[in-house]
Amino acid sequence: MKKIIVMLAVLFAFGVKHAAAQKTTFYYYPSSNVYYNVTTHDYEYYDPGTTTWVTVQKLPTTVTLTKSPKYTVYYNGKDVWKDNDMHKKKYKDKKETAKTTKKSNKS
Repeated sequence: MKKIIVMLAVLFAFGVKHAAAQKTTFYYYPSSNVYYNVTTHDYEYYDPGTTTWVTVQKLPTTVTLTKSPKYTVYYNGKDVWKDNDMHKKKYKDKKETAKTTKKSNKS
C-alpha cells in the first residue's frame, strides 16, 4: 500500500511539474501588433471592427507584416494577447518611436 501511495505521489509531482513547464512560443510583430503561434501556425491580431482578438491561419489583406523585427515571447496558454499592453511597451515599434521623438523635438 505504501508503494502505491509513493508511486502516485511521484507521478502527481511529475505531472504538475510537466504541466507547469509547458509554454507556448509566439512571435510578436510590434509594427503590426500581431502574434504568430509557432506550434499551431496561427496568427492573432486585434480587429478594431469587432473589438476582439481574432485567430486565423492567414492574415487578411488589411493586416500586413513588415520586415520589422519580430520578438519571441512565451506564454502559459493560448491567450497571449492578454499581455499585449506589456508587449507593446516592451517591444515598441522603432518607426513609431522615431515619429514620436521627431514630433517632440519640433515642439
